[in-house]
Amino acid sequence: MNGKRIEQIWLITILVLGGSVLAMGAMLPPLHAVKAQAEKASGWKVAHGPGFALEAAGWPAPPRGDYGDAADDDEEDAEPRPAPELKKLTAEQINRIRYMELRGMRMQTSIPDRVSVKIPRQTIDDFLVEMEGDPRFGGKRSRRNFLKMTAPQKLNVIARLKGAAYADKVEIRSDPEVFVQFRRNVMPIVLRSCATNGCHSQHNPDAVGFRLFKDPKRTPATTYANFIVLSDVAVGTRPLLDRAQPEKSLLLTYMLPRSEVRVEERHPGDVTYKPTFRSRRTLRFRRIQQWIGSLRPLLGSDDGYGVRLIPKRSKPEDTDQSEPPEPPK
Repeated sequence: MNGKRIEQIWLITILVLGGSVLAMGAMLPPLHAVKAQAEKASGWKVAHGPGFALEAAGWPAPPRGDYGDAADDDEEDAEPRPAPELKKLTAEQINRIRYMELRGMRMQTSIPDRVSVKIPRQTIDDFLVEMEGDPRFGGKRSRRNFLKMTAPQKLNVIARLKGAAYADKVEIRSDPEVFVQFRRNVMPIVLRSCATNGCHSQHNPDAVGFRLFKDPKRTPATTYANFIVLSDVAVGTRPLLDRAQPEKSLLLTYMLPRSEVRVEERHPGDVTYKPTFRSRRTLRFRRIQQWIGSLRPLLGSDDGYGVRLIPKRSKPEDTDQSEPPEPPK
């Protein structure tokens, strides 16, 4: 048999074997299912990527970066995200945010906020109709007493009894207590610490995560936008403003010396900056902590303020991969 004939036979053999391998590959379950089954059977933690079989056998796996599998990472904030566009808020959005942080919404107290408010007659009539027969507002006497109240007192009663339902039916023209404190004790420190030109300033095109307005006039459109940004930002699952545990708020721990906080509470990235506070005992630190603790709790499905400037990070769907799927027919 001459060499040319042998070469043809080898070529045909390779083609047949290659086709068989492809056919078998089509019948195999997906790699992630094999991985899950291997972990369940062996009790080992199997790494992602093409190297997982080698790791299970005790051999070093190829570097993960060589295979472009970073998208399979479950680690939080593996990739820094550029800050979204910073937007000023409208008068309607500002009005709603003010309403949602009224004393009646936060504390269920009978002491109203010192705000300038306009309550249309139609809103009062709608409220009284809704409260007819309600044991919390029973009798003609309650109705008469309500009508005699000042506008801020009426607003407080409406917020306590009806919650967010009337947020867009009144016009609040000045800052409630929470935002008086925000302007006075919080925003100046945050802007000096975070909104510098190289960090989270509105003028920094390379800002990561978020930007803040550094507005000398402190107009409501920029001040309330800054508040919403701070309220929206989260690093992984940790909010910048932790309303349940204010002392653990990242906004505060980022301003402390690195030696004062745990690793997970330090500012992410290779960032060098001068700490704003020397310790948690600093008066200004405690003022911001108290302010965070005074904010309305956000529980369960609470959508906050009806406006977001930092998109929520989508969570991957939980899928049961303990059993491999049936091969395609």
